[in-house]
Formats: sequence, C-alpha cells, structure tokens
Amino acid sequence: MNWQFEKISYFYLLLFIPFLFWRLLYLIKWKKSKINQFAEPNFQKMIFGKLNFSKFILSNIGIIIAYILMIFGLANLLGGPDKKEVKSEGIDLVFVIDVSKSMNAEDVAPSRMEKAKKIVRDFLSKLGGDRVGIVAFAGNAYPIMPLTRDYNVAELYLNGIDTNFITTQGTNIADAVLEASTMLSQTSNTSKVMFIISDGEAHEGEVKRAITMAKKNKISIFSVGIGTTQGAPIPLFYEGNYSEYKKDENGDIVLTKLQDSSLKQLAAGTGGKYFYGGYNTKDVVIKLFKSFSTLERNNQSVSINYDIKQYFNYFIGAAFLVIFIVSLTNYKRDFIV
Repeated sequence: MNWQFEKISYFYLLLFIPFLFWRLLYLIKWKKSKINQFAEPNFQKMIFGKLNFSKFILSNIGIIIAYILMIFGLANLLGGPDKKEVKSEGIDLVFVIDVSKSMNAEDVAPSRMEKAKKIVRDFLSKLGGDRVGIVAFAGNAYPIMPLTRDYNVAELYLNGIDTNFITTQGTNIADAVLEASTMLSQTSNTSKVMFIISDGEAHEGEVKRAITMAKKNKISIFSVGIGTTQGAPIPLFYEGNYSEYKKDENGDIVLTKLQDSSLKQLAAGTGGKYFYGGYNTKDVVIKLFKSFSTLERNNQSVSINYDIKQYFNYFIGAAFLVIFIVSLTNYKRDFIV
C-alpha cells in the first residue's frame, strides 16, 4: 500500500514549531522570575506550596501536538491505492460522412448535409458506453475525431463539418473506409462498426477494395443513402451565402441524384445493412439503432481504478481531542501540586 500527502506545502507550517518550544521555555523562565520577585525562596513553599511545572509543560506540549496533528490533517494523508479492475462492454463505431458539394442538394430538407448530421446527432443521443469516431470524405478522406465516449465532444466536431471541409471533390469511399479501418484497427477484442452516410456512387474497384479492408479488420458496415432518385441542383455558396447552382461545361444546371448501389454492396459484403435516409429522421434513427442494438458487445477495455482513501479526518479528530483534554487542565494552579 502506498502513502502520500496531497498538499505537502502545509508542512512549511512545521517550521513554526521551534518557536512554540522557545515560547514554552520563555514562559517557564518568566513565571519563575515573577515568583522570585514576589517572595523570597524560603517563603515560596510556604505561600505557593510545592512548585511543579509539569502540568504547565504538559499542557503546552499538548497544544504543540494538536498543532502538528492539524498540519498533518491539512496536508491530507492519502492511503492506498486499492486496485480495482473495471471492465466495460461496448462497440467501437466510426461515422463516415460524405462532405462532397452534392451534399448541399436540398431534395431532402433542409439539405442532404444537414440531414446526415441530424441522423448522426440523434443516434449519438441514444448511445451509452460505446466509443465513436468521425471520418469525413469527398475526393479524399480525413479523420475528424478519434474514438471517444464523450458524445458532447463528438457533437461539437459534427457541428463543424460542412461541404467546404475538403476541397478535392469526388466520392472516394475506399479511402474513407481505409481511414475508418485504421482508426478501428488500433483497438482489439471489440465489436467494430462503420456507418457510411453518402449520396454518391463509387467505382466498382473501390467498393471491392473497401469491402476487403473492412472484412480484414472484422468491421461491419451500415450504410445510409441520402437524397432522392429524382435529383436536385447543387447550390454553391460563397462566404456562407448562396451564389448559384453548379453548372456543367455547357452551362446547364447539374442535377445530383442518389446512387446507392455501392452503399448497398458495402453493407451486404460486410454483414451490415443499408438504410434509406430520406425518410423522417426519427424513423431512420430508430431503424438504425434497432439493428445496431442486435450486435454483440464484447469487452471493450479493462481499466484499472485506484480507490484512494483520505485520512485527514483522523488527524483533525485527534487534534480536537488533545485540545479538549488540555482544556480540562486547571490553569489556576499551574505550579502547585
């Protein structure tokens, strides 16, 4: 068992102890001089009886002991630690969010991007004990937040994601799966899940490579398609304000449509499930969470907690006990038996 004091700076007060002993000796000398001034040595015993300084000395030593005990109490002795193993069960989950410009389309209200963030935000509110991470992707993929159980922090990161986050455009799902797999592969003996939320279609070769990577790391992919098959124009924004719709080389407005075949392949190839995200957000989240809840939760981690005990109350209590005993001393007869 280890012992340590929490606030050792209070021990500087021990430097005051020599002064207390000097004060005790000074008072004894002072009292003797006053007695000698009051009566001749031959008459002192007749007047005062047998002189005895022991009660006075013991009382003052008691005060000094109480003072020392108070200091030890303020320093707060910590005893232990008593080691405790705490096991936690859960799933490691990475949200992989498409942030390409097409996610600005408003065929689902208020936009595909905001719809995707709303789904993630509502899903986070249902979690408890599972670790979550975030990866954003377009033409490239970037890890936004490492695995954490702090869902408030996750929501802050989520709120900061928009379609201007990655300048390289495209739908590089393979790169996104690689980044998420790297994040999940840093843990072992856990159930690993990836939620991909996108509106785009990936190349056949990319999908196969993504499935291979996910299966190698034992990751189940749940995918959510955002958008409609009818499509919608892509709003472009300049300094946060709408400027125009995206146009092709001929000057015609580009329509972006939901192309979810690759999302369905990713889910089917890794033991996951595909969901259409254009419905009411509440309904989508309920379906997602229902499937997520059926997954096996393994021991996610074993942490060691130390039960530190505080012993300041024993010192403070002893100090007050000493003071109480000293207070019972009859000071009027300090020097008399």
